[in-house]
Amino acid sequence: MILFLDFDGVLHEDPCFDEARLFARAPDLVQALAPFPEVRIVLSTSWRSQRTLAELRHPLPEALNRRVIDATPLATSADTPAALRPFRRHAECATWLRARGYEQTPWLALDDRPSLFAPHCEQLILCDSNIGFVDATARRLQSALLRGRFRRSQPIGATA
Repeated sequence: MILFLDFDGVLHEDPCFDEARLFARAPDLVQALAPFPEVRIVLSTSWRSQRTLAELRHPLPEALNRRVIDATPLATSADTPAALRPFRRHAECATWLRARGYEQTPWLALDDRPSLFAPHCEQLILCDSNIGFVDATARRLQSALLRGRFRRSQPIGATA
C-alpha cells in the first residue's frame, strides 16, 4: 500500500505562521499508521519542488521517515495521463505509480486540496487545511487502509 503524503494542511495547518507548529500533526499520523506496517509513503507535497528527498525527510519523526520511499515527480503534460491533466496532484501520483510499475498497487492520498484530484477520487483522504490531520481523518484513513488490506487478501477473481 502506497500513501501519497502532503505536508501543508495535513501535518500542520495551512497556512502555518508559527514554525514551532510545523509537523505538529505528524505524531498523530504515526499513531494512525502503527497497525499498518505495510504502508509506504511517497511525498507529494509542494515542498518537493524546493528540497531534496533527504531534506523533506529530515523534519519527519523516525517512524514516518523510515516509511518514506520516494517523492512524486513534478508532472509535465508529456508524462501526464490526459484525463488527469487538470488535476495536478492526482496526475503526479498516477505518473509515479506508472513509472515504477505499480499501477495495480493499492494507494491513498492524504491531502487538503480536493481540486488537485479528479472529482470523486476514492483514494483521496481529505484533511481540513485549518487543522490538518485529526482523529476524524485518522479514522477515515484507517478504514480505507483496512479496505485495501482486505481487497489485497482476496483470491484473484473473488468479489468482496
